[in-house]
Order: sequence, then structure tokens, then C-alpha cells
Amino acid sequence: MKRVFYISLVLFSNIFSYSCDKEVAKVEKASLHFDVTEIDNFFKKYVADGKVKYEDAKHDNALNTYIEQIKNFEPYSIEDVNERLAFWINAYNAFTIKLVLDYYPIESILDIESQTGVSPWSINFIEMAGGRKFSLDEIEKKIIIKKYKDPRIHYVLVCAAESCPVLISKAYTIENLNDLFDTQASFFLNDKSKNRINSEDKTIELSTIYKWYKSDFTDKDSTVINHIKKYINETDKDFIAKNNVEEINYLDYSWKLNDYKKTE
Repeated sequence: MKRVFYISLVLFSNIFSYSCDKEVAKVEKASLHFDVTEIDNFFKKYVADGKVKYEDAKHDNALNTYIEQIKNFEPYSIEDVNERLAFWINAYNAFTIKLVLDYYPIESILDIESQTGVSPWSINFIEMAGGRKFSLDEIEKKIIIKKYKDPRIHYVLVCAAESCPVLISKAYTIENLNDLFDTQASFFLNDKSKNRINSEDKTIELSTIYKWYKSDFTDKDSTVINHIKKYINETDKDFIAKNNVEEINYLDYSWKLNDYKKTE
């Protein structure tokens, strides 16, 4: 009886071990790369000077192709952390455009709330594998900011407003992500319509983004000023140092739609 039990136990152990090995193999095989060709082509075609050609995009199904592609994709099948971050950034920017297009023509993304009674960032309309639906807020705050903890994220997430960082005409990828983080940070901080030195008052006037997400910048660089000094031009950097500038004032945020319209 004991011998029979021992043989059974060995057989069960071998079967269990084989099953586990097969399961590990399945997980390894499940690692995928998301093809960004469709969304990259969309950004190239409909983004110009950091703004979106909403009127033209409204009559094209190019973004719908990407949306269908993403419906059956599991983001967590992307093994590389940075590649997955690029996926989420592209998704946030693409679905922000999609949301605007659904209600276009509008003057501001805030007009969507006036029409629906719901914040545009709270609408669960982003469908992915398994029928799961996400909101823009969930992607931004619960996934991107919470899990990746890089303050440069705020220079690449575009909320469809004039005071947002500009949108680039290409998709983010594992190859270009880090360089574009720095490029976008520098571009945003040196745009005098969004961030500037007030030489008369010896203060810094910054985008409200640094107020809303202050802890994201200070957790990494101790102070907001320490953070911005990494990306501002040398003239402004010298002014801050020579005048011991510490006071920050925040500029009004323009929610006017980042709509590209050709001038006749």
C-alpha cells in the first residue's frame, strides 16, 4: 500500500512539474511587441506644429484602425517596461484625440463635460483585451504616473489644451522614449508662453502643471526649481543662480483646444 502511494506521489509530482514548466513556457511565449505603425502614421498625418488637424481627422478612419487593433491587445504582454510605457503614452494621446473627435467641433475638451455631465477624463471608453475599459484618468494617474514615477512623463502626455505640452508627429517607442522625454521637457520649459523668468520681480512664472503635479517633480529632484534647471536655457539658469530666485508664480492655464487650422 505504501509502495502504491509512493508511486502515485512521484507520478503526481512529475505531472505537476511538467504542467508548471508548460505554464512558464506559455508566459514566455506570450511576451509581445505592439506594432505602432498605424498610430505612428496617424500622428504623422494629423499632427502639425504640435497641434491636431481635428477637422481632417474627423473624416478619416485611420484612428479607428488603431482602436480596433488595441481592443484585442493585452498591454501587460509587453515584457520591457519602457516599451510598455511607450504603449501607454501613445494610447493616452491617441484616445484623447478620439474623445475630442467624438464631440468635434468644440472649442475646448472641457466642453465635453458641458454636453455629457461627466468629466472627459472619467469616461470609461478605452477598450482593451478582455473587454476591460479604461478612462484617461486611470491611464494617466493609476498606471503611468503611479507605476513609472518619472516626472518627464508630464511633457509627453497631451490633454488637448493650448497650455499642454505640444504633441509630436510620431509614436513613442522603446528606441526614442528617453531622448524624446528630454527633448519635450526642454521644448516645454523654454516656451515663453508657458514658462518664463520675470526679471523685474525676480520670480519664475511656470505652468500650472508644476502646481498640480508638484510632488512628482519634487520626489525626483527635491524642488521644482531644481527640476526645471535641468532643462531651461543657460541665460535663465544663470539669472536664477545670480539672483537666488526661489519664488514661483503660476500662469493661467488655457484650455482652448489644440486645434490646428490652416490660415488662408
